[in-house]
Amino acid sequence: MQRLSKTLKMGRIFLDYRRRSPLVATMPIRLWVESTSICNLKCVMCPNKDMSDAEKGIMSLDLFQKIVSEVKGYCSDLYLHHRGEPFVNPALFDMIKVAKAAGINTRFHSNGSIMTEERARKLLEAGPDLVSFSVDGFDKVPYERVRVGATFEKTLENIFRLLSLRREMGLKKPYIVIEKITFKNDPAPANPEAVSALKRRFEEAGVDEIIEKVEYTWAEDKAPELAAPPCKMVCTFPWYAAVICWDGTVTPCPQDFFAKMNMGNVNQSSLRDIWNGPAYQTLRRKLAGDLHSLPLCHKCDRLRRKTVGGIPLQYMFTFLTDHLVGYNRWLRKLIGTSEWN
Repeated sequence: MQRLSKTLKMGRIFLDYRRRSPLVATMPIRLWVESTSICNLKCVMCPNKDMSDAEKGIMSLDLFQKIVSEVKGYCSDLYLHHRGEPFVNPALFDMIKVAKAAGINTRFHSNGSIMTEERARKLLEAGPDLVSFSVDGFDKVPYERVRVGATFEKTLENIFRLLSLRREMGLKKPYIVIEKITFKNDPAPANPEAVSALKRRFEEAGVDEIIEKVEYTWAEDKAPELAAPPCKMVCTFPWYAAVICWDGTVTPCPQDFFAKMNMGNVNQSSLRDIWNGPAYQTLRRKLAGDLHSLPLCHKCDRLRRKTVGGIPLQYMFTFLTDHLVGYNRWLRKLIGTSEWN
């Protein structure tokens, strides 16, 4: 029955998207809820280090509970990260429990550098569905050149300890992913032998998946115009997903790193009112017929990637399985979490 309900919701969203309707019949089924915008590192490719102090903070558990109460029954999965390091927020584990109690699958991405044994145990007790870690370079020198402020050996120790604890506790969750960025202009090429050796260590320790991701091109004001013109697809994000920053600001997409496209604030309004409010309706109309009036969207590299029937191919298979089947370990291992570009 639950699967049928999810299928019907996705069908309604798809119809609204295909009609380019400025109103969406159902609430967003996927959310990025920023547990914090504070990060302990200053990674070379990440704009976080360029954020002002006023833009950095930690979401309160009360605000998170309000958000979950509004999306319960609609949202299928929830990302507890956006611009910061989730382990900075001491309420992270309670947030996971709140979302799980509401029947929402949870995941987050971390640099792993401050995941102490205490935090690792709390994480396993909270029971998120998926956790991914960035380990760029797979070798000490390139890793520390990219992940400025982190120590290669310490990050590995933290991740291997989590894997060991998961095994000792007889748990299957969270599904653990290691991500390695492929840089367009690699700042520090790694030793191929070191890369292969670390991959083997991760696999032997029980990592569920190791993927390489293409470096993001953030849709910032200062981002250069991309050579390839946008394809004919219309971005799907504002019809099915939303981002809520630590301070309650709602933005339509994780690519909008500096939250320039403010749709409203859940401290002042309900997410339902914001979701079909004037700002969102205007955005959907412009995406469908006036993309050049949206400078961030016009520059977005997601609109220059492969599509199937007008739908981005990038995460299509994992998106469908996550929402229709759930976070199925066997299917995820078969299909993979990596991008289809």
